[in-house]
Amino acid sequence: MNYQRQLIIALAMLMGLLVTGTAGYLVLEKDSGWEPLDAFYMTVITLTTAGHDDLGMSDNGRIFTILLLVGGIGVFTYSVTVATAFLIEGQLQSFFRQQKMVRTVDKLSNHYIICGLGDTGVHVLDEMLKANVEFVGIELDEERLVHLTDTLNFSYLQGDATDDELLVRAGITRAQGLITCLSRDQDNLFVVISARKLNPHLKIASKAVEDNSPGKLITAGADEVVLPDHIGGIRLASSILYPHLVEFLQSITQNQDDTHFAESIVRRDSPLDGISLKAASIQEQTGLVIIAIRDNDGTFLYNPPSDKRLQAGDAILVIANLRQLQMLHKLTGDLSSP
Repeated sequence: MNYQRQLIIALAMLMGLLVTGTAGYLVLEKDSGWEPLDAFYMTVITLTTAGHDDLGMSDNGRIFTILLLVGGIGVFTYSVTVATAFLIEGQLQSFFRQQKMVRTVDKLSNHYIICGLGDTGVHVLDEMLKANVEFVGIELDEERLVHLTDTLNFSYLQGDATDDELLVRAGITRAQGLITCLSRDQDNLFVVISARKLNPHLKIASKAVEDNSPGKLITAGADEVVLPDHIGGIRLASSILYPHLVEFLQSITQNQDDTHFAESIVRRDSPLDGISLKAASIQEQTGLVIIAIRDNDGTFLYNPPSDKRLQAGDAILVIANLRQLQMLHKLTGDLSSP
């Protein structure tokens, strides 16, 4: 239940009674020579049941006072009920916690946004926490947010991710990436369109449920689209056909230390730009074995030969711990990567 909205309604009703009472007395007691202050004074002491001199009030004024008094009691009872529920159910504490979170999100820059923390989004959340990068999660279900924040520490906003205003509050114009994993493809499509409009340079990845959705999401502006059910099916088949390979991949992806698959982009004017792998001496300097290189044209070269010449924009794929990855980033000049 939205007690914050009900408190606002109660306050609006009270202000309405004050205005109605003042205006009513001015009209009804016009012949008695009442001034606006007299009418406002009579309205206030009537609503507060403080007791008063009727200032020579007419019969019509007395009838109006009775109606105003009944209305005041009703609004007072409603306000007390809502306020009590607001405090008892911890809404006040939740309100201040959300305001603090909004201030925290306002300070984020070059961060990531996760839209939807459901069955898929919660795994994205775990990966972001493991990568130790700045991000903000958006989730509509307040109870789910409370459950997640009881055990995990992360920045979040509660609300509908398809709302452009909420995306702006999440700092989408300052973000470097967005992942949308809502339960419906039409919602993901809406987020992709809005995100691409709000930040044309944003890296966008989207979940898809239906087989015919990826093309639509790509057209809408998504850079990557993932079908969780499709990937799950491949994983199930691979676990039977290539059990040791799957065990290896599971060991890497679920490793509790900081060793994991990683990439580093060769930046222009870095020490590696324009030289061969042999001359780069990456293994000698970092202890890393290069698994593959993704060229600028999107081609993957697995187990690249030593005479492979690196160019700015090439992505070097490795299995590295945090220290090794930092050393590789220093060589490639990719200092903006997590």
